Order: sequence, then structure tokens, then C-alpha cells
Amino acid sequence: MAFTIEKKAVTRWLEKLLESGEMVAPVRTSCGDVVFSTIRSAEQVVWDFPNPLHPPKEFVLPQTDPIVKIRRNGQHHEVEAIHDGTRRFLFNARSCDAKGIAFLTRMHEMEPADASYLRRSGNLTVISLACATPCPLGFCICTDSGPFLSDSYDAQLTDLGESYLVEVGSAKGEVAVSEAQSLFRKATEDEVSQRNRLEVAARNHFGEETCHFASAMRRISTGRVPDALWEKMGDWCLECGGCNLVCPTCYCFSVKDLGRDGTWIRCRLRDSCQYAAFTLEASGHNPRAQRKDRMKRRFFHKVSAQYYTRDGTVGCVGCGRCIKVCLGTTHMPAVVAAIRKGKWHE
Repeated sequence: MAFTIEKKAVTRWLEKLLESGEMVAPVRTSCGDVVFSTIRSAEQVVWDFPNPLHPPKEFVLPQTDPIVKIRRNGQHHEVEAIHDGTRRFLFNARSCDAKGIAFLTRMHEMEPADASYLRRSGNLTVISLACATPCPLGFCICTDSGPFLSDSYDAQLTDLGESYLVEVGSAKGEVAVSEAQSLFRKATEDEVSQRNRLEVAARNHFGEETCHFASAMRRISTGRVPDALWEKMGDWCLECGGCNLVCPTCYCFSVKDLGRDGTWIRCRLRDSCQYAAFTLEASGHNPRAQRKDRMKRRFFHKVSAQYYTRDGTVGCVGCGRCIKVCLGTTHMPAVVAAIRKGKWHE
């Protein structure tokens, strides 16, 4: 189902959505950076922007996520679940980030289902913006995460010049359009054809398509990556955790209790599997004490056939953020290339 909305009418649509829930969108800070943030008015939304360094997963999987409140009551303790029932709209998310949230949702739906996460994702409507001009460092075409999407969105916008084509992909997307139904009209065949031509042009921007992930998946899944290669790649990792923290699909966490005046808030804190202490056990034993083992685990999780079978996709959306932040060049494209070729770049 596809609709068209004139650009001059989008502000009124956003105002309607703001009346019914919280809206998160890309905004420009006073320093000139673009970040995903809660907005108060439609004028704050940025339309022409590089993908922000931090993905919008913060709004479904916060860095610090309060789970339960624990109170002392005499000789006993009372435990009360903390619920976030806020209705939110994520507006102008790039295709890779919409796909990243869909990945996280599938993972948290698996048994045992994560009620805290699913409550947030269930209340989130994702309105993505198709990438007519792909990011310079992006490789979403390799992971079926863009530049245009065929699924994993509630509504997808495509810039047609004077208007936006709005494709509805879910019941939540239908509701978002119905909030201001009079501003939309059914898209014409010419407009749908224009959208399709833009997708073909965007895909051609990447050049000849290859299957590097599939080749790396075969090698890593069948144990054909020698330990010496993992060790060499591990030597280049500075253990900063930046790759995990900016990745739209990473969800490693630890649990901490924040105490005050006889009350504790148990929080889930996003963590990094590349930190030496992440797998450190209370006994002092660490099953992945060496960097090569932590790197091997990370990329087995991202690329192996075993996880592809479980998750239905590779654990990467090709956003290119890891390329930006990695100080040691052990980002996804470099490691996938090394696994395929059997050697690390020097």
C-alpha cells in the first residue's frame, strides 16, 4: 500500500503524530553534529543528513535500562517491575537502522522473551527514509539492509522531489498515516515507477554485487579460519568497545544494582564482548581471556551459518559505523575480507 504526501504537508503530519506520542528524529546539535533525539516541533527534523554515529536503538535498548525496583520491607524485599509504556515514533531513520531494530526485536522475541524490550518495541512506530544516495562507508546492499527496504519498516518514505512516497508496511504504519489521513492520497503508477527507478540507481551506486559474506560464512562455520589469523587480527584490536557501542545489532549487556536509601534499581547496561572482563567469572576463570578468542566469538556471532539459521540474517546491517570508530581497522569489512582470503592486511 503506497500513498503520497506533499512536502509542504509533512509538518502538519508530524504535528499530528506529536500530539499522540513522543517523536524521535535526526536533529542538528549546536555543534553541527546530527543525532537521534526526542523532538518538540516538526521544524527540528533534519532531512538531508549523514547517518548519525549512534544508532537509534537507544530508544528500544537504552544504555542504562531500569528493569526492576527492589525495596526492603522489614525482613523481606519487594520487587516491582519497571515499565516504559511510552508511545514513540522513530522518524527519518535510515534503512539500516530500521533493519537493526527489526533484528533486535526478533532476537528479544526468542524464548525466554524479553518483556522489557518488547514493550518498548511494541510501542515504537518506525518511519524510515530510503537512501537514494547511499552512505560513503555503507555496505547495506551486502546484508539486505538497504538502500531501500522491502520489509522491517512500519512506513517508508522516498523523496520524489516535491512529495514523498509513503509505503505502509504494518498495522502501526497504517495508524500513523490515519492520524492525518486527509494529507495523503493514493500514489499513482508513475510515482511508484519513479520510486523503483530511484532504488535501482541507488543499488547501482555500489557497483558490481558480490557475495563476500557468504564466502566468509562458509569458512568461519566450518572451522577453516586458522587460530594464527585470529591472533594476528586480535593484535590490531585495541579493546575500546567502540564497534559494539555503535553497532545497531549488538546487545551484549551486564547487570548492575544502583542503591539509594534502602531502594535498589536493577539495571541492564549495554556492554562490550571485546572487553577482557566481559566473560570474567566470579571464580577468576575467564573462558575468553585472549583477544583472539573474543574477536573470534564476535565474528562467529555476526557471520556464522549457525547464527544465520537462528536469526534469519547475518548480524550486521552494513551501516559502516564500525569503520568510522575502529582505531585498529578490525571492522566488519576488513575482518570478512581477511577470513575470505585467509590473510590479514599489514
